[in-house]
Amino acid sequence: MTIFNFKSKLGQQALAGSIAAAALMATTYPALADIAIEAQTIEVAPASDAKRVYVTDPGHFQMTSQVFTIDGKTSKMLGMVDAGKLPHVMVGDKGKFLAVANTWYDRIARGNRDDYIEVFDTSTHEVTADIDIPEGRFLTGVFPHMATLSTDDKHMLFQQFSPVPAVGLVDLENNKFVKMIDTPDCYHLFPAPEQNVYMHCRDGSLLQISYDAEGNAEQKHSKVFHAEDEYLSNMPYYSDVTNHLVWPDYEGQIFQAELTASGAKFKKPFEVFTDEEKAAKWRPGGWQLITVHDKTNELYLLADQRAEWTHKSPSRYVFVVDGNTGKRLRRIELKHEIDSIAVSQDDQPYLFALSAGDRAMYTFDAKTGKKVGEIGSLGRYPHILTLPQDSE
Repeated sequence: MTIFNFKSKLGQQALAGSIAAAALMATTYPALADIAIEAQTIEVAPASDAKRVYVTDPGHFQMTSQVFTIDGKTSKMLGMVDAGKLPHVMVGDKGKFLAVANTWYDRIARGNRDDYIEVFDTSTHEVTADIDIPEGRFLTGVFPHMATLSTDDKHMLFQQFSPVPAVGLVDLENNKFVKMIDTPDCYHLFPAPEQNVYMHCRDGSLLQISYDAEGNAEQKHSKVFHAEDEYLSNMPYYSDVTNHLVWPDYEGQIFQAELTASGAKFKKPFEVFTDEEKAAKWRPGGWQLITVHDKTNELYLLADQRAEWTHKSPSRYVFVVDGNTGKRLRRIELKHEIDSIAVSQDDQPYLFALSAGDRAMYTFDAKTGKKVGEIGSLGRYPHILTLPQDSE
């Protein structure tokens, strides 16, 4: 089934422009008026499941972007929504809605700035809520953990970078912005039960923020869990279902924590690569470079033989390890330059691998490494994968 969404702010502007262009062509070239115009229909997509994939294409950080909806079982396009600059895409209510944090300017690349949250029904792609927020949403990059849903989907939180560090609270039940919560200079947002959210701070600790529905908050720091010279990737994996945080550093050391209402519980770090592999320059690399199958706690790390400080470059391999023991389970050769990976949270998981250079997503059986599908023509430079972490 195919969905074309013209209900968002940007989509309505695009549709109006298309209608005006068609009218001008018919006036300029009268013969065109006799050509039948194909009727536009909007169909309902199948219900979201564990293999529903949303691919965000920020288009080399351009002013407009796209989010493609893909059936990961068949590698078929279901539809798309448009977005502004560097959107943050979040899936909630067991895959039933999609929330997109947007920034838009009334003169495209300049003028008055408008930050807002659009909520979409994932079957119809219709906009179900449009919520204005203050103009301070984090815009330095497309990192999934700069905005998040609460674990109960009642709130959305977003990071403010300017004019001062803060976290914005949005009430999704009443579709309204609540308050900015002042914070130290900490980054990322990891939601925990009972209206808690964690951030990563410069000293290597996690800041726990406990908030109520009015935005009143208490804050406290965890212990420091990594050294200053253990440089962590800015794209960790976090499940808001299991509250499991998995964070690789530039050399392949894995840090893990369970984030609860009562505090952060850290596990002993382990190394993915052997001393021989490190000598051969095996290191993690990519944009979304780690994913986890929550039920089995299998960790998938995107890696390749590479020079130091090339951790944002794509990789051709995935190393799979047991998150409980650190034991190597298998290695998957992707045979493509891959920027981002994500694994589905079902009993027969697929590994989705996104290549920004190819503008394509490749699908593999996560257990065998066999390639089972691919889809191309995904915008201009796609490099973010979003999957439901808990689906019906």
